[in-house]
Amino acid sequence: MKLLNIVGIALGIAFTAGAASAQSVGKIRIAEADSFSAEDLPQLIAYARAKQRGVDIQVTALKSDDIAFQAVLNGQVDMGVGDSYEAIANLKAPIRNIYQVRKLAYVPVVDKTVYPDWKSLNGQTFAVHSRGSGTETMAQIMEKKAGIKFGKISYVPGSEVRVVAMQRGNIKATYLDLTSSKVLIDSDPKRFGALPVQDQDASDSTFYVNTEFLQKNQRAVQILVEELLKAAKATVADPAWPAAQRKELGLLPDLSAKEVAEITPYFQRAVAANIFPVDGGGRTAAQADIDFLGQAGKLKSDGNLETFWDFKPLEVAQQALATR
Repeated sequence: MKLLNIVGIALGIAFTAGAASAQSVGKIRIAEADSFSAEDLPQLIAYARAKQRGVDIQVTALKSDDIAFQAVLNGQVDMGVGDSYEAIANLKAPIRNIYQVRKLAYVPVVDKTVYPDWKSLNGQTFAVHSRGSGTETMAQIMEKKAGIKFGKISYVPGSEVRVVAMQRGNIKATYLDLTSSKVLIDSDPKRFGALPVQDQDASDSTFYVNTEFLQKNQRAVQILVEELLKAAKATVADPAWPAAQRKELGLLPDLSAKEVAEITPYFQRAVAANIFPVDGGGRTAAQADIDFLGQAGKLKSDGNLETFWDFKPLEVAQQALATR
């Protein structure tokens, strides 16, 4: 496993002094299934603030949600960020979700000169991020809602990669995140457009944790969840906050001037789309996720939310913040 360089730079160097002065609370090793971008700033800010409070946050970048989950299951890391529901159900794994990072907010975009509506995609190829991803599930649900069947689901990881593939004509229909969809449509509005999308509150990603680790490290996990909640609330209250915090904390130092200029506009769009739950998701997120995966035929649930979530860390963090 390769340590994600950008986190080492942002957290290891910028907060050496702060970490040394804070009383050590513990260490949390976190597996991410993707590299970081400016869109992840609330999460990075939470890591930095938790580190200042004595939690040694170590982040590892892995290739997929499946590998990240296996790393948590095998004890190579303590927590993961991504999707865990199917794996928990299939493996009866001692792993539970504890925090909704953000809701799914992907836009179905097409080369509208070829596919003007969902019906025209019947029997055609549709591209998604990866097998088991939220974009794949959304595509499967839209098949049912639109009464169509894609001829093929192709897997093209990364919204930015799919933008280039769309522009080159290698793919003609896919889901893109908010920023990438705007970039694509703005590049050629006559050629590219968005299709109607279903409303839902399911998770784009959640924090999940090995239950044995959680039992032994409740204080460290509580601090991390508190900082995640604080970052989400601050972002929703002021979409310019992440950009200001990035500068103050020295996060993502290698962003280009163009990427830096896009930070606040992105968070303005994201906040307007209600991506960041200020309550950490909790039972509402758990039920939405189970319903969402059930609609796609990916998950059978007995209705017990505790099969997939441990709500106590979030509830304890919320109570702690409410008393301050």
